[in-house]
Amino acid sequence: MTASTPGPPGTGTGPGPGRPRDPRTDDAILDAVRELLREQGYNRLSIEGVARRAGVSRPTVYRRWPTKAHLVHEAVYPAQDVHFAAPDDDSAESAAGRDFTDDIERFVEAALVSFQRPETASAVPGLLADYRDQPELREALNTRLDAVRAAFRDLVDAAVARGQARPDLDADLLYDTLSAVVLYSTLSSSRAVGPGFARSVAELVVGGAGRGD
Repeated sequence: MTASTPGPPGTGTGPGPGRPRDPRTDDAILDAVRELLREQGYNRLSIEGVARRAGVSRPTVYRRWPTKAHLVHEAVYPAQDVHFAAPDDDSAESAAGRDFTDDIERFVEAALVSFQRPETASAVPGLLADYRDQPELREALNTRLDAVRAAFRDLVDAAVARGQARPDLDADLLYDTLSAVVLYSTLSSSRAVGPGFARSVAELVVGGAGRGD
C-alpha cells in the first residue's frame, strides 16, 4: 500500500555492470505478472510464463528480481501509486484544520484500493505463505514499503502536534493494525466494499471502543 509518498527502491538486484536497465522492459514484465495473476493466480504463475508473456528471456527477469515472490510483490504493491496524505499545504490555517480521523480515513481508502485490485487479491494468499516459510524474504520485501510507513509516521506525528493523538501513540502498531483490518476485511467479507467502511474504521480507531468513563 502508498500505504502518498515517493516509491521506495525496487526489489531487484540492480543492473550490475554493462548497459543500464531499460524501464520499458521492467514495465512489460510487471504488466505481464499482473495479467497472469488475474488469469492464473499466484501458484500457477511462473517466471518462464512471465518471460514469455513479456517477450523477454528468463535471465532478463532474474537479473531484476531474484525470486518469484520479489517479482510479484513489486507488481502488486506499487508503492508509488498509494496516496493517503492530505494535500501539501504548509500554512498554519491549513494545519489547524487538519483532522486525524480524516487522515486515517484517507489511509484506509488507499489501502482498500491496493488490496482490492484483482491481481493483489490473487497474490496475497501465496505471498503470505511465502512470508511464513521464509522470514528473511518477509523482511526484504517489507523494506519496499518503508517509505509508506515513514509517511504514516509523519501523519501520526502531525496529529500529535495538533493535540489530536496521544503523544505515546505507536505509529507502527497503528499502521500494522489498519493494514490487517483492511486485508482481512477484503479477503474474508464484503464489508470492505460497502459504503462508509473506511470512515467507520477511522472513527473506531480514533474514538476507541471504550466508554471513556
